[in-house]
Amino acid sequence: MNGSKAEEITGILREEILRGQYRAGERLPSERDLAARFEANRGVVREAIKKLEQLGIVDVKPGGVRIVPVEDATLEVLGHMMDLAEIPSPTLVMQLFEVIGAIMSLSVTSAIKNATPEQIKQLRGIVKNLINCIDQHEEYYTGWQSLAACFSEINQNLVLRLIFNGLKTQFVERLRNTGLHPNIDKQQDLKYLHMIDIAFEDRDHLAASSAISGHFQLLQDSIVVALEQLQDTGVRGASHA
Repeated sequence: MNGSKAEEITGILREEILRGQYRAGERLPSERDLAARFEANRGVVREAIKKLEQLGIVDVKPGGVRIVPVEDATLEVLGHMMDLAEIPSPTLVMQLFEVIGAIMSLSVTSAIKNATPEQIKQLRGIVKNLINCIDQHEEYYTGWQSLAACFSEINQNLVLRLIFNGLKTQFVERLRNTGLHPNIDKQQDLKYLHMIDIAFEDRDHLAASSAISGHFQLLQDSIVVALEQLQDTGVRGASHA
């Protein structure tokens, strides 16, 4: 019971903080005041504050609990930021895809340099599967996940794998759950996929990196446009209500 109450308090305070109801550097109300507000004991409030501290959005000091700028928070806060609105912020989505694209481009460079002939064959197999299932959303999405995992395995980079896992959990899954269907230019994307395949065959890491950057820019642009259209539809719908 206390656990669920602590989660409830955490959720309310987290949303208030992320919506800017407290300024960076400002103190949260005291444990006593929060306990009175939420009709809970101070131990439960303390547990909730600990969860906020783990997110990196508050700093617990002997003089009180102060709000930390969101820029200094942990990666986990991204998912909660997306949950603030029914339709995720196009700006936030754009920034996230910029990061994912940059990481993938860097990963493919190292992977091509380090891959064995068998691993190159495996990479090309994944890309050929992507080409064949470009009209099948779920299979296509899973294929790119497989490609990212293969890069991490070849590079033996645990940090990279954990970053991808975090982005997938906090961001990609939530974006998929919106039911968003971006209108990506499939002909252009097929060109990028064929370029990636040839680059693997030639072990041309520069060409592979360039093609992957192009794919993610294409994906980013189409998703941002789709989100903006959803927001516009929502605003017009509300104005006619």
